Amino acid sequence: MNRNELRAEIARKGKSNKSIISALNISEQAFYNKMSGNSEFKESEIKKLIEVLELTVEDVNRIFLT
Repeated sequence: MNRNELRAEIARKGKSNKSIISALNISEQAFYNKMSGNSEFKESEIKKLIEVLELTVEDVNRIFLT
């Protein structure tokens, strides 16, 4: 997963980390662990990120499949 691309996409879409944390219904610590690579996003969380950030297939490939 390309965490830098995910960070960039969150910023491009004008979302805050807090809004993403809320949408994913996870703790701040869990989010920061996932963003730092200490743990991985679950499939359900990735699906929610795709929905909330309105990601295209190309975005998904660039962020999650690299």
